[in-house]
Amino acid sequence: MKQIVVILLVSLVSCKFVKAQGLQVNLTKFETVCELAEASVQIISGLPPFQIKWSNGKTASEITDLEPGSYYVKITSADSHDTTVYFNIEQLLCQPEPSNHFTPNDDNFNDTWSISRIHKFPDFALFVYNRWGQQVHTQVGTYYPWDGTSFGMPLPDATYYYILYPDKSNRKKILKGEISILR
Repeated sequence: MKQIVVILLVSLVSCKFVKAQGLQVNLTKFETVCELAEASVQIISGLPPFQIKWSNGKTASEITDLEPGSYYVKITSADSHDTTVYFNIEQLLCQPEPSNHFTPNDDNFNDTWSISRIHKFPDFALFVYNRWGQQVHTQVGTYYPWDGTSFGMPLPDATYYYILYPDKSNRKKILKGEISILR
């Protein structure tokens, strides 16, 4: 049985162009949901060799593993011209993203319910209910794609309701929604 899972990564890529003291510099930062950010600097003009020094002490043209916060990079040319570029890394919301429907009809396409980014939350708790409030599915800690069955029996086409706690010990942070089974 083949299964196709599509993971959507939300990224922000931004560039900042700076021209000062005979130096032209392009700073690019890459911010991806649920991942640490990266930044790189490209020196467009000035007298080489160049010295690059980031606020975290690194001296390469590219840095990785950036937590949210404020940073800068200072570039100095061989003729002692310099410029400093300031930038911020934003906190991008990292949370599981459940799909809103699936079609468990054994055609090997979209046969199970997928929840992207759930692997980032190893202590999750998931509960699925029918329209009468009866629990028809549950998972805690280990995610496996749900096939639309309850106690081994296929559930009918309908809208079901889920409650997802990304951290089962923190019941204040909750995701709620609807999931439709379409056969």
